[in-house]
Order: sequence, then structure tokens, then C-alpha cells
Amino acid sequence: MSLCQDSIIIFIPRVGTKLDNFIALTFITRKRILMRSSKIGGNLKQLLMIIGILILSFQAGAATLTLVTLESPPAEFTLDGKSTGRNVEIARECLKKMGFSSIVTIIPWKRALIMVENGMADAIIDAAYNTKRADYLYYPDQEIYIEEWYAFKRKGDQITFDKDLTNVGGYTLGITRGFEYGGLIQEAINNRRFKKLQEVANNEMNINKLIVKRFDAFVGVKLTILNLSRKMGFAEDIEMVPMTGTKKPYLLSSSKTYVAFSKQTMTKDMVKKFSTTLKEMKVDGTIKRIEKKYY
Repeated sequence: MSLCQDSIIIFIPRVGTKLDNFIALTFITRKRILMRSSKIGGNLKQLLMIIGILILSFQAGAATLTLVTLESPPAEFTLDGKSTGRNVEIARECLKKMGFSSIVTIIPWKRALIMVENGMADAIIDAAYNTKRADYLYYPDQEIYIEEWYAFKRKGDQITFDKDLTNVGGYTLGITRGFEYGGLIQEAINNRRFKKLQEVANNEMNINKLIVKRFDAFVGVKLTILNLSRKMGFAEDIEMVPMTGTKKPYLLSSSKTYVAFSKQTMTKDMVKKFSTTLKEMKVDGTIKRIEKKYY
């Protein structure tokens, strides 16, 4: 069978089929043939959304990059059906200065990681560094964001965390699937020092489960959780967990996050150029101008 250079072929299962098995996606771009297989999980609707991302990128041309990220306002969120936010706008502006257009799609974080790992997306916005991700992602020298991680509890609950987290064994903690928290809190999670861990898909679920007492606290980025809780109507119902012996919220960790690029589709030179351009944007005031829209 012969195929023209502008063809695209995607094989999907019949309607109603669960996507627990490996899904094979074969598509042709203007640059080369890509063949990917990955265990995405979920249902047919979720697969069709991913296929839509691929088709949009294909139709837009070789100079268009596909980026994925999570719902995490004010850094990344959906407004009137479009992806926006502080980090989304900065990433788009940086790529635009480099001569690229971009499509940014907000999906669950774990699925976003799978897509960049398998070359179904060119980059992921807001990714913290870890060695596992570095196996399939190129990280620029310049971060796009610095996240401040706090634990959140129901207002009035008498919960504190010791500085060394030695007292957390009596608490059930909510965490988000695929997140990297860093610092002592990540170590405590990895070593299962909490009474129980409940993993959820996104920040909204963490807030809802906290309110209905499914766990004692959850970990989230300060600006994101304050923004989301206000939108959800729970701003007066939750608060940050203080350090034992103080009344100050306990900053559990802070971590740099990046626009990280898939090794399947991007090059080191491209990532180096992105880092240089982003650094220039920090110096010339572009970043501050964008931030004023969201803070």
C-alpha cells in the first residue's frame, strides 16, 4: 500500500472497548513516520481526545508543536474551552519568539507524561525534574515556574506537621497521581510514613475529598489550591497546615518546574534555544508582563 506524505492513519478499537490494553497509533507527519504503542488506559472518549490532539498538530504543519499540561490555575487552566494561564502563555510566547506555533492541551497529568514519553506530544509544561523523567525528557536550563508545596486541612482541625515530619504516622494524606513533590514530604510519601495515602487524579478531587473527610490533609501548590478553592466555593473551609509549635503554614518544599521536551521528537539544540529565549524573556520584562494578568 502506498501513502502520500500528507496522510494520517490511526487505528482505534471499536466503541465500548476499554483501553486497558496497548493502543497502537501509527501516523505520518511531514517529517517522518512515527509508530508508537503505549498503555494509555481509560475509555474510548479519552483516546479520541488524544487522537484529536495529534490530528490538530498534524494539520497545523511542521512548525507547530504539541504541548500538554494539567489543570492547575493560575499557571495552567481552561477558560471558555481554551488553554490559558501564566505558564501556558509564557511557553507559547517563548516558542513564538523561536518561530514555532503551538497547541496546548490540558489533560490529566499522568496521561500527559505518557504522551511525551511516547512522542505523542512534543513537550510538557510544568514538569519538575526527576531521574525517571530525565530518561525520556530533555530539560532546559531555565525553569518556567517555582512551585511552593503546602499541606491543606479542613479549617479548625487541630493538625500540625513536625519540622522533620515525625508525627505524620497518624494522618491520611491525599496526593495527586504522577506528581513529584520533592524534599522531605516526597521522602515521607515514598517511605509510606503516613497512616494511609489516597491517590487522586487532580487537585479538584483533593479539595472535594478533604471537605467530605476522606482524608486528613492533602499536598498542593499554594497559589493553585487557593485559586481553585475560591472558584469551588471552599475558600473559607480549608487552610494550610502549620508547623508544630508555630502558627505559620509549613512550606514543605519548593521546586523548579520546566517546559520539558520529548526525546522522541525534539533535539538538544532546540531545547538549548528554548532556554536561551526564556532567559531573555525574564530579563526584558516579558515574564512580569504576563504574570500581571494572573496574580
